[in-house]
Amino acid sequence: MGPGQRPRIDLRASLAHVEQGGIPLRARERLAEEAGPNRRLFTSDLSVAEFLLARDVRCEPISQVMGSSIFHVGQIDDYKGSTGEITVLSDAHRQVRQRALSRLFQEAICVGADAVVGARLEERMITMGARGKGGDDGGEVLEFTVVGTAVRAPWITHAPGQPIVTDLSGQDLWALAQDGYEPCGFLYEFCQYHAHHVVGGQYSGIGELSKPHHAIDTARTIVAQKIHRQAQYFQAEFVVGSDISFDVREVPCGFEGCELNDLDVKVSWFGTAIRRIPQAAQRLQADIPPLILSMMPLGKAQDIRIDAEEDSDDIERAAEEAVEMALEAEEAQ
Repeated sequence: MGPGQRPRIDLRASLAHVEQGGIPLRARERLAEEAGPNRRLFTSDLSVAEFLLARDVRCEPISQVMGSSIFHVGQIDDYKGSTGEITVLSDAHRQVRQRALSRLFQEAICVGADAVVGARLEERMITMGARGKGGDDGGEVLEFTVVGTAVRAPWITHAPGQPIVTDLSGQDLWALAQDGYEPCGFLYEFCQYHAHHVVGGQYSGIGELSKPHHAIDTARTIVAQKIHRQAQYFQAEFVVGSDISFDVREVPCGFEGCELNDLDVKVSWFGTAIRRIPQAAQRLQADIPPLILSMMPLGKAQDIRIDAEEDSDDIERAAEEAVEMALEAEEAQ
């Protein structure tokens, strides 16, 4: 082995580790170097403002971490003529998310992180299903990827070796810390719901179609109940930054000549559980989090503008002032 060359790894052992839900051995080696005493410069998806604000609340970036999973959904029984959650498909989408997030979590543990901030999530269908209603009823190949920045933040409460994963931006984390809140868990759920014979046919007049509305609301309720249970597990007081997406498609019912069609509904929900920092204030006890807040993420996308919410404007102005003060402090040093 020449100078500067890495020692060879056991490829079979590495693949076996991945098959068991772990990360490649070479990734563990790289992460050990990045978190070690001879750590080198690393790239991060934090913006300048996020980096400075994170430092302002004692968050030290360590390394960029990621997790991914490519999942094949096998052929499933035909569900035409039925109404309800297609649990096989819901579980498939849930498992691919769990695998990817677990690998991100393992990478964060390898570098001794207290938290992962700015987690970005992306899902895509690599191969479309070959049969069926919406093309997503078995046979397709899904990919789910999550990327974030591992940080050291001793003020965030967590069990030893159990970092907190969150999609909070640097601005979000700073704003929460100013008011004495900390992230305590990352929540995610998915539901695929199928409703039989709810659209199409000969409708007359103008008005709401109650059956499609009921199908969409039922799918959302299923996901919301599971999110609430996760929030209870993390002992959260609120869920913030909720990212809820709906994919609703009208599909043939499968019976030739039938004028009525079915509805496929997919609901995906991500959010961050938060609670009072124990040292900052006495945390309120609640069996169920009293409120789910949907907060516009500040600074995550350049095309986001916040005009109507005065509280959000105040937070953004305060964040900008904090960045300016941090830059002036850097220049003074």
